[in-house]
Amino acid sequence: MFQNLISRYGSRLRDFWYEAQKKAKKTTRDKGLQGWNDVAVWRDFKLIYIPTDLWSHYLEHVSSERFTQRSQSGVGNQNRPIQGSMTTHTGGSVSFAALAKRMVRLI
Repeated sequence: MFQNLISRYGSRLRDFWYEAQKKAKKTTRDKGLQGWNDVAVWRDFKLIYIPTDLWSHYLEHVSSERFTQRSQSGVGNQNRPIQGSMTTHTGGSVSFAALAKRMVRLI
């Protein structure tokens, strides 16, 4: 269900669900619940304008093995070195020398 919606509406829908998930996580963390980053914990903290059936379908999608594998693959690809430089999420690159200088400055 969500694959069809995402392929049709693209990044705006993806961003909408990401923000909804982020707000649910923040609510559970602010309430001091253990495991606030776990789907089962923030299941009950949906935004009021999201229908319950859509929220449950979304949570099933996020909990699925396929989603988890693709997410981990994306995280791994996002920060891998290519041709002597560290890639960034925007597609640009920063050389290791420049990255080392930044890190020294931050410390």
